[in-house]
This record gives sequence, C-alpha cells and structure tokens, in this order.
Amino acid sequence: MLFIVSFFVYVDAERAIDTANNKRLQSFLLADELRQSSDDLTRMVRTYAVTGEPRYRQHFDEIFAIRNGHAPKPENYHYIYWDLVDASNARPRPFGPPTALLNTMRQVGFTDSELTQLVSAKQASDDLTNIEQRAMELVASGDPALREQALVLLHNDEYHLAKAGIMRPIDKLYDMMSSRTANSVRQAEISARWLRLVFVVLGLMLLMMLWQLKRRQLAILGAPVAELYSRIEALGNGDFTTDILVPAGKDNTLLGWLSRTRHRLFLLEHTRMQVQQRLEHLAHYDPLTGLSNRVLLAEQLQKSMLNATQHQSLLAVAFVDIDGFKAVNDRFGHALGDQVLQTLSQRLVAAVGKENSVARMSGDEFVFLLSNLAQVEDSQPMLQQALDSLASPVTIAGATIALSASIGVSFYPQNADVAAEQLLRQADQAMYVAKQAGKNSFHLFDNEADQHTRVVLRSLNDIRDGLARQEFVLFYQPKVNMRTGECTGVEALIRWQHPEQGLMAPGLFLPLIEHHELGVQLGQWVISQAFRQYQLWQAQGITMAISVNIAAFHLQQADFFQQLQSIFDTFPSVPPSMLEMEIVETSALQDLVHVRETMQSCSAFGVTFSLDDFGTGYSSLSYLKRLPISTLKLDQSFVRDILTDTDDLAILQGVSLLAETFELATIAEGVETAAHRQKLLEIGYVFGQGYGIARPMPASAFASWLSKWDIASLS
Repeated sequence: MLFIVSFFVYVDAERAIDTANNKRLQSFLLADELRQSSDDLTRMVRTYAVTGEPRYRQHFDEIFAIRNGHAPKPENYHYIYWDLVDASNARPRPFGPPTALLNTMRQVGFTDSELTQLVSAKQASDDLTNIEQRAMELVASGDPALREQALVLLHNDEYHLAKAGIMRPIDKLYDMMSSRTANSVRQAEISARWLRLVFVVLGLMLLMMLWQLKRRQLAILGAPVAELYSRIEALGNGDFTTDILVPAGKDNTLLGWLSRTRHRLFLLEHTRMQVQQRLEHLAHYDPLTGLSNRVLLAEQLQKSMLNATQHQSLLAVAFVDIDGFKAVNDRFGHALGDQVLQTLSQRLVAAVGKENSVARMSGDEFVFLLSNLAQVEDSQPMLQQALDSLASPVTIAGATIALSASIGVSFYPQNADVAAEQLLRQADQAMYVAKQAGKNSFHLFDNEADQHTRVVLRSLNDIRDGLARQEFVLFYQPKVNMRTGECTGVEALIRWQHPEQGLMAPGLFLPLIEHHELGVQLGQWVISQAFRQYQLWQAQGITMAISVNIAAFHLQQADFFQQLQSIFDTFPSVPPSMLEMEIVETSALQDLVHVRETMQSCSAFGVTFSLDDFGTGYSSLSYLKRLPISTLKLDQSFVRDILTDTDDLAILQGVSLLAETFELATIAEGVETAAHRQKLLEIGYVFGQGYGIARPMPASAFASWLSKWDIASLS
C-alpha cells in the first residue's frame, strides 16, 4: 500500500512540475499582455492624433475597457488590437467574461510585492492616460493647430517620462515574476526528484519484504522455548522496560510478537503515568485558561500570607469580575466566549506580571495576588493597569467585543486575624461595591463598605423573597385627552406590599436591582401582570393601552424579545398592541444597535415605545434618531412650574416643535390643575397625566373611577 501511495504521490509531483510551468507561462503571458496593452494604447492615441480617424480613438477606449475589466477580452488578443478588427469594423468574438487584468494576475498567484509594482504602473498609467485624453480632446476639436499641440503632447518629454514610469515597474515585475516562477518550477522539480528516489527505494524495500516473507515461513517461534518462557515470565512480573531484541528476519515470530507486546505495555504504562500527571495538573489548574484553580489558589494564598508575615510586607488579594460577560455568551455563543476568556486571562497575567499569581475562580471571575507591597497605594498602578488591559476591545472571528471589569481588593495583614477564605470574601464584597459604583473600576475593602454590602445583600434577598411570596402589586394611573376628557390608557406602576413596612414606593427598592438579574425578573412579572389585568378588564368591556416602565438593563438582555413572545403566547386573547413600553431617558442604553433590533422585533407585533422623563437625560436626540420611539413623555419637573417659570414654558414649546419635526406624539406628566391643562392645550399638548387627573390606584378601583371621570372635575 505504501508503494502504491508513493507512486501516486510521485505522479502528483510530476503534475506539479507541469502546473508550475503552466503558471510560469501564464504569468509571462499576462505580463506581456500588460506591456502590450500599454503599447497598444500609445499606438492608438498617436495614430488617432496623426489621422484624426475616430475608430482609433474607439480602439483606445475598447483596449482601456478590456484591461480594466469593463469589456470581455477578445480571441487572439496577443495580436495588435486593430489587426483583430476587420474592414467592416466588426469586433472580434469575446473570449470569456470581462475580467480586470489586475484581478486575473491575483488569481494566477502574483505576490503582493509584484502587485505593488502593478499599482505603481497603474498610477503612472493614470498620468499617461490624462495626457492621452487631453491629446484626443485636442484632436477631436478639428482644429489643425490643436492637432499639432496634441502631437507635441504625445511626443514630448513629459509623455515619455510618464511612459517610462509605466515600463519601469513592469520591468521590475518581469524580474520578480521570473524569479518567483522559476523558483516554483525548481522546487517542484526537486520534490519530484526526491519522490522519484523514494519511489525507487520503496520498490526495492518491497522486493526485500517479499524475500523476507519467504524466509519467515521457515520459522515460527524465533527463539528457544526457554528464552521465550523467561521473557513471558518477566512481562508477567511487570518488567516492561527490558527490551526484547529480535534478530533480523524474526519480527513475525512469537519472539517478535512478545517484543511488540512489551513495547505496547511500556507505552500503556507511560500513558498511565502521563494521565496521572494530567490529573494532578487538572486538580490544580483551570483547563480553559491554564491559570491556577481554586485549589492551587488556596495553597498560593497561604504561602503569600506566610511570606507577608515573615517579611513584614503587604499582600493584596484582588477579586476580578468581567462586566457584562453573560451577554457575550448569549449573543455570540459559549465557544467564542471561551476564546474571549482565554484572551482576557493572558492580558491579566501580562498586566500583573508573572511574579504574581493569577487564578480563575469560575466563569468570568478571576483572582490575582500582589505580594511584597510596602503600602496600600503601591497596588493601585497595577490595579489600574489590569483594568486598562481588560477594557481594551477583543476582536475574535470578526467580532469586536468591548468589555470592562470590576475589581475588589482586600489586604493582609489586617488589625484582626483573618483567614484566607475571609480575604477572598472581603475582596468579593469590595468587587460588588465597584460594580454598583458604575463598573470598570476597583474598590478597596473597608469595614464600612462591608456593612453596606451586607445591607444591600439582605435587601436583595428580601426582594427575591417578596417576589416569590407575590407581595408586589400594580397600581394604575390614567392618561387622558385633555381636550375631550377621554381616557386613552393607563400606566402600570409597581408597589411593594411589604409585610412589615407596609406599601412601599418603587424608589425604595427599584434602584437596588436596576443592574441586577432581579430587575429582569421583576420586569417580566410587571409585563405579565399587565397582560393578565388587561384580560380581566377586557371581560368588563374596558380595552385601552397599558404602559409599563422598562429598565435599560432589562431591555438589553439578549433574550428579551423571546421572553416577551412567551408572554404573548400565554395570553392569546390579549392583543400585543395594547402594550406600550416606557424607556426612561436617563437610562444608559449601551448597545443601541442591539436595542434597536429588539425594539423593531417588538414593534412588528404592534408594541409601541415612549421615551419617559424626556428632557432630563443626556442622549435624547440620539435616541429619537436611532430608536423606533412613537411618543415623548415630558417630565413633570418641566410641567409643574409652567404657570410661573418662563424657562419651563419655553422648554415645553421647544419639545412640542421637536416632536412635530420627528412626527412623534407627546404626553405631559405632572398635570395638577385646570390651569396646567389649559396652558398645555395652548402650547399644543393634548394628552396628560398627573395627580390633578387621578392618582395611581389599585386595579379594582379603576373601573369605578372611569365611570365617574369627567374632565370638568379637574380643578
């Protein structure tokens, strides 16, 4: 089989010589075509200048189009172009689709340096073409004096210099191409000679093997029985290292089989030892990043704490969490996410130095140790360097991902005795403080921050328990047409019916979960509850839009639309168009492209979006331009004082004009009195919401309010 394979490999090598020669020939033909097209262009323009016949100018344009790929190459194009056009001015038959000469050279295999010469020739050709075009324009004018000028242009030094500027890089191209293709042919011939030799050697070996096969038939055991018995006994006792020598021609005997068995047992033993070493490595190192794992980190931390005590130095324990990494896995998949983690781990090692330990705790969490510090401040440059390296964008498989990190730091020794696990917990708590402070920062642990973190954690647990015990309720505040008095919709406002503190306003608990997974869970509950309430009102004949506030963190979840669609499926009788989502303008929408795609998917089902608290944020115009917003909801801080504050009045008038420009609806919050209503109507605001119309009320009270509501009651 090896002999047959070598034969086909040798045949392929001979074919490679032919291929290399063909490419060499094709390369020379293309280079000649480049030179010829340049000469043809010169010949055509000069002939046109002398004769004034338009057909030579037409030939010029056709040659130019063929070279640039705007017209197909004709057959027999190696002749002068006008020789291919017969007396009746019929064009030669095209040969293949139009292809730019430069593209053809790339396909043949011209190198970048050779193509650079072509680019240089192309630039010089552009200069020459400009001269030739000017000359042809002069000739086309029909003025004999201008024709003389054209002839001068086509024969003066400037023209010859431009022509030389084309030919010099073409000559260099010839030399480079000749050297490259000759080398390719030479390499193919060398490979063919070696393969020819291998083929001959294998042929001889095949003959020898046939001869040996005949000899092997004469022997079965290959050694005396006593020797075979001693070899088997040694193997049975676990001696796999003593080699069993097999005389020439005895490989196929029982002795040869024992030798091979001994070798296989040796390899198995060697593999077992490698696996054991690998298991020991896995027990101490993270398989994805190659960093220390929790077990090895614990050992390294104990040694570093002992070293800090002995040398009276300071040890920093830094706990790192990658901000927003879950979105990377959700959007790009775990395979790419693993590559991102590998890149970030390498950057972290480079940032803190190989002399300091770096470990991966789990997921996107890392820990590194900074030893031999004289004071706390000495750690800060290294911490900032780690932050900067992790914040640099990562480009993998064409995707550019910008992340950041939050780092918490604890120090050893402290005033009180602390264990290694307690140091890690302190660093973890400090990291949480850094994340709450805005991410992409580090925070040094202190007792005060520890107490605050504990309070926050307790509050988060209370919210989680409250959601599980169904302690949250929705109140509804009407939105009305201030001109007709018609109630056009309601806004769902969450409240917490706390078992100990009573009814709690959202400002007391929502800020704690704004960037937390609990915020997503609570947001999903609010949307689902709004659909459930609409279904109940629908049975009473009440059908109007319900708007809910949506947090930026919730909206930016990768599976937001899928979760919303599952709610649609749960309430098939409720039209999705009844839902309006209010985006708070002060929310930081980081990935506007993803947010826009999500909003467009929701809009396809009839869901509308409004920009809440308009005028209090910093990116209003950007949101209006890039997001499918249908309504501006003006913040009550601008409405409350419009009767007395001319600045607020001017703001409302400006927003009204802005809404008209973007073709958006408007609604004013903070309508307290009939005077507010009147002033808003004068400005152009038709829809309003506020305590003067109705305070937020339980769902059970809305039907009664609706039956009694009259715009005249607004005093």
